[in-house]
Formats: sequence, structure tokens, C-alpha cells
Amino acid sequence: MNENNDKERLNYFIVDSTAIMHHFVLDGRLKENDFLIIPELLEIELKSFESKSVLTILEAEGKLIRATPSSESLERIIEIAKKSGDYGALSKIDTQVLALALDFSDSVIYSDDNAVQNVSAFLKIKVVSQHFSIRHKREYYWKCTVCGSKFSQESKTCIDCGSPVKRFFKRK
Repeated sequence: MNENNDKERLNYFIVDSTAIMHHFVLDGRLKENDFLIIPELLEIELKSFESKSVLTILEAEGKLIRATPSSESLERIIEIAKKSGDYGALSKIDTQVLALALDFSDSVIYSDDNAVQNVSAFLKIKVVSQHFSIRHKREYYWKCTVCGSKFSQESKTCIDCGSPVKRFFKRK
């Protein structure tokens, strides 16, 4: 009986543009009860004919769901991304992918994006990657290259002396 429930259970995979561009959503990994969820704006990031064709194939197979994340989930993602220091590294699509993972509980994100993976680690969202996986979550800070002042929020220049600021991560 338990085996039957596993077969009937729908699995949702939320994909960003890297999953489409690298074609790993077509590598024979999708089963009959698997569906891909993409943010409605994802197609804007896809420029090549090849990437657009992947979406067309998935849609023809009935495996594609276009969705818009809830405003509550978007706010939560922005909050966590600011705390981790990833906010400036996330595109609008990345933020939507992460928010959709909150809206669809027990879903999995397909992404090679470092910032997406890092924010996912803070939220304990499962991520599958093709080429690059982070080893552990990181918290970032910014440090002035001249006076050494540290900042928890992203900054291009030091508010104390005006010199350039670099991004670092906290060592554990």
C-alpha cells in the first residue's frame, strides 16, 4: 500500500533558467508524476532558441506549470537573503524560484546558482544541481579595503572613508 502512495504522489521541481539552459531537466530524470514549476517571468531570461525549445517540449508533454509566488513568500525570501548577504546576488527570477519553493512545500529546486543554493540552505529547501553545489551555507559581510570597517548590508563604498568595499563570508 505504501508503494502505491509513492507512485500516486505528485512531485514538484522548481527550476530556474540554469536548469533550462543546461538541459538537465531533460536528462531522463522526470517520471510520470513529476512536474516542473517555473516563475512566469522565467522566459525573459531565456535568450537562445535551444532554451526556448526545451520549454516548448516540456509544455507539450504537460510537465510545465507556470506560477506566481505569493507576496508573503517573496517577503520571506528577501528577508533571509538580506540576512545571509545574498540579496544583491539574486535576480528577480531567483527570488521568485525560492518563493515558489516556499509556496509548494516538499518541492525541490533545480539550480546551479550559488546564491539560490545558499538561501535554500538557510530555509532547508532541497536543491539538486548539475554542475556546482555549495558545500555549506554562508553568511556574507562587506569590509572596507582601506579602513577595515565591516558592514552586514551590501555596499559598494565604505560609509566611513569612501573607499571600495569587498564581500567576504564568515568562517565557522
